[in-house]
Amino acid sequence: MYICKLLLQNPHIQITKAIEQDFDFIKQHIQLFDLDNRDLQFQQFVVAKLDHNIVGFGRIRKHKGCDEFCSLGILESYRHQGIARALTLVCIELSTKPIYLVCIIPEFFEPLGFTIVTEYPPEILDKLNYCISELTVPEPYVVMTLSHK
Repeated sequence: MYICKLLLQNPHIQITKAIEQDFDFIKQHIQLFDLDNRDLQFQQFVVAKLDHNIVGFGRIRKHKGCDEFCSLGILESYRHQGIARALTLVCIELSTKPIYLVCIIPEFFEPLGFTIVTEYPPEILDKLNYCISELTVPEPYVVMTLSHK
C-alpha cells in the first residue's frame, strides 16, 4: 500500500501499483470514461481497491523530458470520497521528472499544488492537441504543472 489511509474516507481502500490482472478493467473503464487510451501499459497505473475490486485508477506516462499524470478515473459510486486526491498524490510521489497534466477541472488540481501554464514540453502539446481533437468536451482544456515537489 502506498498511502496513509487517513487520506481516504474509507479506510478499507488500498492504493497499490496495478498488476496485469487489473489491466482489462482499466482499459474497459478508460473507454467508458472517454480517457486517453494511447500507449497503455499496466505498469503505468496505480489502482484504488476495495475488497480486491478496483474503484479507481491513475496513470503516470514517462516522456523524455517530463512525466504526465493522466487517465484518472473513479467509479461513479465512489466519487467524492478522497480517492482521486489520494491517487493523484501517489502518482506525484512516483514521478521522477517535472509532472504535467491536461485537464478540464483545474480547480481540483490547484489545491494539490498544480498551476496552469502556457509553456510546456512537446509531448504535452501533443496531449493537448489529442484531447482537443479526440476527447471533445464543452469545457476548455488547460495544461498544468506541479509547482513544487
